Amino acid sequence: MPSQLLMVVENTLHLPGLGLLALPGRQHQPSLRRFPIHANLEVELRFANGHTLTVPASVEELQRPADDPGPDQQADYVLLIESDDVGALPGGTTVWVSQTWIEIYHL
Repeated sequence: MPSQLLMVVENTLHLPGLGLLALPGRQHQPSLRRFPIHANLEVELRFANGHTLTVPASVEELQRPADDPGPDQQADYVLLIESDDVGALPGGTTVWVSQTWIEIYHL
């Protein structure tokens, strides 16, 4: 099944009991914004060493308290990876979503 690049991981934050928040660079925000908040997905993580891992994830919104609350300010969209199989997720890891999931959300 063909897949599309969803994002490149810029940074991560471990949330005990929830999973791993994968934060993209600004250039990948539009890719995540295509999906509704809390959209459940199955994504493929592709590491620099060629290893791949398919995991469940959801699209989430992240608003930082220090963010400017101005009218043009939008919360960041991030990916919550919901798997104990993922330890450290190095920056530069690519996240891909299959065409099946894109079709499920009618995108």
